[in-house]
Amino acid sequence: MKADLLNENFLHEEITLIRRARAGDREAFGQLMETHAPRAYRIAFAILRNQSDAEDTVQEAFITAYKSIKKLEKEGSFGSWLGRIVTTRAYDLLRKRQRERKAVEATISIHKTAMSHNPAESRQDFALDLHEAITRLPELHRLVIMLHYSEDASTDEIARTLNRPVGTVRRILSESYRLLRLYLEGGDR
Repeated sequence: MKADLLNENFLHEEITLIRRARAGDREAFGQLMETHAPRAYRIAFAILRNQSDAEDTVQEAFITAYKSIKKLEKEGSFGSWLGRIVTTRAYDLLRKRQRERKAVEATISIHKTAMSHNPAESRQDFALDLHEAITRLPELHRLVIMLHYSEDASTDEIARTLNRPVGTVRRILSESYRLLRLYLEGGDR
């Protein structure tokens, strides 16, 4: 009986917060975030298995929820609605990373195939091509690539070193992969 009363009070308070947030009350939305952040993080971390990625995903999910709160159909289902947003964002990030990995692997595969005809010369050519492509990157992109591959630094470590947000470092890495692929495939000479 007491648990039912607590659940009923919680639901009533949450519906009030949702209505206030829909009306533009940022403080009300902030209270909803505080209430649901731990669960949102657990969902994101279960999918991504990376603290920084999970935190970024939750942050993006809350931004999406804030912008879309008027679309919430059932006021009493904010938690499950937010959970779906977090899940979608997390799987979007996994798919993006998988596409980036496949693109880099495909580029490397093309160069490995070319190397198989004259391995020593081709490896040397590829190393020179890669070095030239890296030198063509913007300075910050070049630094991030060098830290990531030469120093084997994680995105978290690079972010701390450069005093930049982790999401920015990830974006720079992604842009760098795209540019390197373009340069190595002979585009933008």
